[in-house]
Amino acid sequence: MTVPKAIRTLAVGLVWCLVLVPATRAQPPAKTDPPEEPKKLNEAIEKSVNWYDVFPEEGATKLAPVPVLRWRNVVRGQEGEAMMVVWVHNGRPAVVASIYPWQGKMVHEFDSLARGTKLFARDGDTVIWSPEATGVEFKAVPKAPAPAKTAAERLRQMKTIAEGFKATMTGWAADNSDQEALRLLPRPLHRYDFTGVKERDPKLLDGALFAYVQGTDPEVVLALEAVGTAESAEWQCAFARATSGGLEVKLGDELVWSAKKHPANRDPKLPHFCAHRALEK
Repeated sequence: MTVPKAIRTLAVGLVWCLVLVPATRAQPPAKTDPPEEPKKLNEAIEKSVNWYDVFPEEGATKLAPVPVLRWRNVVRGQEGEAMMVVWVHNGRPAVVASIYPWQGKMVHEFDSLARGTKLFARDGDTVIWSPEATGVEFKAVPKAPAPAKTAAERLRQMKTIAEGFKATMTGWAADNSDQEALRLLPRPLHRYDFTGVKERDPKLLDGALFAYVQGTDPEVVLALEAVGTAESAEWQCAFARATSGGLEVKLGDELVWSAKKHPANRDPKLPHFCAHRALEK
């Protein structure tokens, strides 16, 4: 049977449509720059990392800030890409801070991780924060194995220990109606590094910081440290808050750490302190 020319032409056109249309849809979307306002806000957050100088003690050289996490919490209406930063002294993190914009101000939410009370922070020549109490309380991790001989094995141990803790944000409501289970980030925020350290604590063998988050927003920071000698050491843990909400951490059914709702955070003598500065317009 002879197919009319008009039908043959229509068939060929349909074939070309079937070939071309999927190919057109498969093209990746064009990349676009972020809107100008969020871009400026993110730049302001980056710049603010160096607003304050942190010192481990009087007469010491200021510590360098090390960004360890960028996060966003759209649930709370937070704008911009916030940051978590640590300041390290002799291979060990001494201070951790969340930096984020809130209600027209840039907030630096400092927490001391120090075992002592000598650290302080300055804004220019003015001391803005000088906690009079130790930042965290280290305790032996219950039923933990002895720290392994190699760094890779110790990292695996630390991840397993961190996974064993279950963190909950009990929120701000008096009846805990806004409580929420927090998620452990799979990678450490920061791994201790003693390379080139001249005054290393001889009893500090290894360590890392981990975060329990809402979305990607860190709410609880866990410090894990292998403490002792090569022949006899143990894993120790301590927790720090990174929110004004209430917090609980359990190991199995046992409550191992908690933090109250609505803590005082403007007293420069406390280990948990928020510095506020108006955003530039």
